[in-house]
Amino acid sequence: MNQPNEYHNRFSSQYPDLGHETIEIEKYFSKAAFELEREKIFKKVWLQMGRVEHIPKPGDYMVKELEFANTSIVLVRGEDNKIRGFHNMCAHRSNRVACHAKGNTGRGFACRFHGWTYGLDGGLIHIPEEGLFPTLDKSTKRLKPVATDVWEGFIFINLDPQPTETLREYLGPELVDQYQGHFNNMASTVTYTIDIKCNWKIFLDAFVETYHFAFVHKATAAGSITSEDNPYGFMDAARIYDRHRVISARANRGYTPTPTELLITQFGGHQTLNPDFENAAKRTLPPGINPGKLDDWSTDILILFPLCNIQPLDGWYVNHNYWPVDYNTTRWEQTSYMSPATDAGSWLAQEYNHAYLRDLLREDFNNLEMIQSNLESGAQTEMVFGDQEIMLRHAYKVIDDYLSR
Repeated sequence: MNQPNEYHNRFSSQYPDLGHETIEIEKYFSKAAFELEREKIFKKVWLQMGRVEHIPKPGDYMVKELEFANTSIVLVRGEDNKIRGFHNMCAHRSNRVACHAKGNTGRGFACRFHGWTYGLDGGLIHIPEEGLFPTLDKSTKRLKPVATDVWEGFIFINLDPQPTETLREYLGPELVDQYQGHFNNMASTVTYTIDIKCNWKIFLDAFVETYHFAFVHKATAAGSITSEDNPYGFMDAARIYDRHRVISARANRGYTPTPTELLITQFGGHQTLNPDFENAAKRTLPPGINPGKLDDWSTDILILFPLCNIQPLDGWYVNHNYWPVDYNTTRWEQTSYMSPATDAGSWLAQEYNHAYLRDLLREDFNNLEMIQSNLESGAQTEMVFGDQEIMLRHAYKVIDDYLSR
């Protein structure tokens, strides 16, 4: 048995109120649990949908299918440059007004069914043969709005017709002013999407701890995190707030990059998983990133309850969303953001990063459907979380808080 060391009770002693209890499988992973989450969490909280760079010009729009809420949401930039969200539903007979995942709609949306047309602010501006509706007050028929706001370039919506708190209140003072434009001036370079047969919590839980790194990523990336004095790649700093949480991971200073990684760094800047320790000290980071000031910092994982991770790395970042489709199916969406490629070398570096990260993530995916299948077997009734899984323990406490309301 491993002897106790400084990592074994680090976070449990820091957050004793989270306890050491096991997690009841039936309570959190059943169909009934999902129905409660749908009504008491997903339809009540702020959800991160994308970034402002995805719809940069007036008329630009993007559509998100939210199966857990039985709705489709269209986000559009108005002529006043404001981003608004609407249910993607015509006020006439409820057909969709935006039928593509993204695009530019000019000055408004026209329903393909009967041609009812709406401005970028959602107002109804044209009805073909309006005389067919002699008692209709056009001003009362508009696209159904969804509360929409932006934080640090990330677009959020709230499906509650009357949200109980603003986005800034939801994020809380611990987060809202801690990133100071850090995520600006980077471009989305690739997006991966996949549907996996597992509960959304199983999916998200796989990406908020590094305890698995030495095993799941043994043949690929373990060497960049694990080391002789940290053989399991333990995370080293955690901040837990009301609903959200942030964790930091160390890098292995003794890691020897592969020849390909050295070449990519030389020609394409720093866009691998390995920090540039030589220049790291020269960088000025906002207070929200590497809050523990680790001199061998690798990455943070900012977990915004309930469905979003934002992961700053050295010079780039990754955004994960875990969209529930059903109690046992999740649509995962991950986008990488880097400085725009300016030449062949930086383009090659980005392509290497995409392939490397894709293969790394596929290693994580290998476990998820097996876990879901085992959960549904009923053979086990509970899960056990250790000290390095403190972020998971906190998540289930927050879920409890919402479901008990």
